Amino acid sequence: MNRTNGRIAGESKLKFAEALFGLMKVYQYSEITVTQLAQEAQLSRKTFYRLFNDKDDVLSLLFEKLYNECFAEIKENNARRYRELVQLYFDFWESRKETLFLLEKNGLLPRMFEYVYRNSENIFVAARNTEKARELAKSLPYLLAYSVGGMHSMMIKWVESGMTVPSEILIAQLRAGFQSPDL
Repeated sequence: MNRTNGRIAGESKLKFAEALFGLMKVYQYSEITVTQLAQEAQLSRKTFYRLFNDKDDVLSLLFEKLYNECFAEIKENNARRYRELVQLYFDFWESRKETLFLLEKNGLLPRMFEYVYRNSENIFVAARNTEKARELAKSLPYLLAYSVGGMHSMMIKWVESGMTVPSEILIAQLRAGFQSPDL
């Protein structure tokens, strides 16, 4: 594929992703069809099937885009400690409330969180290093499952409550709770 075709394909993929996001504001994800996506993106079904197998691939592209944005912020802030990562993660989502509400409305938060979990080792390696990941190879999947699962459970509660508590206060409450001798 030449550069022009690659650029055009990338732009078309983003149009389909934006179309999916727009359609989810009106329709449930499960009801959206490829025809609707193509019409909303102003592209053909043929183009859709050249780029994707199904609408789940478009959803994965959205998750990948969000994950990459969050990961870039983590790297940019040079986060090294778990509490820094958690704060950055919640700050990231706080600035994207509408996206979280839309995913929750469509029952897609668990799928997004699964995507994050599958890619969480990359964040661990960026925050620590590859050597530490190798050292913890046997226990790292469990550590990541625990920490990512806890963060996502907390995120779900936060979204369900309307995200009225600022992320900074939410994380401060979490920290205080874990430091409390009463827990």
